[in-house]
Amino acid sequence: MLRVSKLSKTIDHRAIIEDISFDWQPGEIMGLVGRNGVGKTTLFRTMSRQYLPESGRVTIDDHDLVREPLYQRQLFFIDTQYNFLGNYRLRELPDFYSLVYTGFDQQRYRDLLAHFKLDPQDQYRRLSKGMRALVNVILALTSNATYIILDEPFDGLDVIVRENIASMVIDEVADQTKGFLISSHDLNELDGLSDRVLLLKDSRLAHDYNLEDVRAKAKKVQLVFKDKQIPALLKDNSQLIRVSGRVLVVVFPDYTADLDQQLRALQPVLFEELPLTLEDLFRANLATDTGYQMMK
Repeated sequence: MLRVSKLSKTIDHRAIIEDISFDWQPGEIMGLVGRNGVGKTTLFRTMSRQYLPESGRVTIDDHDLVREPLYQRQLFFIDTQYNFLGNYRLRELPDFYSLVYTGFDQQRYRDLLAHFKLDPQDQYRRLSKGMRALVNVILALTSNATYIILDEPFDGLDVIVRENIASMVIDEVADQTKGFLISSHDLNELDGLSDRVLLLKDSRLAHDYNLEDVRAKAKKVQLVFKDKQIPALLKDNSQLIRVSGRVLVVVFPDYTADLDQQLRALQPVLFEELPLTLEDLFRANLATDTGYQMMK
């Protein structure tokens, strides 16, 4: 198990991440979501020791990565903004990564380049943004590291390539020997991939969702009431995510039989249950401009 314990990082006297703690096991695909600038990439850089934390630590099977850096070979992360790959040809990259990742599968790397019609002679920096993201994923998969961090892996990729990558990630965790931590602006992609989702807000870990558990308890409902007054029952028990005229779309984090009975007793004109998505959870927790406090 990889464990992040009370990890904090300050840059330019500003706390970027504070007191972040979570566990991550092989076989898990976790999503990381949060608004731009909330600290997702800083968390990745601190976990991989590109940044030194002000406090906290990262351990793999109880081995501290600072004290026993060899265990960092089990963790893979390519910084999409700052890396050394630019001037090298794709055929050269395995020579570097196999020095660190002793299980690096060079044949599979070549096979995946061929599968996606990538020329081994091409320079990394001359590729499009989407193709560089694809090469990063290929390197991650062929590293055979246990814990793989992917920062915006679907950015710039067409739908067919995204589907191929998603399928490969799912296949990789099937034998429970690898885990993935993936940040993405495409919440629909994470919704179909992730078992758990970490939500960063105001530099802290605001929620650690098990999506199966959330969907077992939560409910998204579309409602219309006879008058414009918002019932106190909604304000006390739900989060408003969208308003269109008199139509309210709300998420109840803990929808019980008693709550259902009380809600129906209000005799709404429209009562319709809708599928609950990861985007709904994101809106409910981060979007304040549609909250009840903004409504008259």
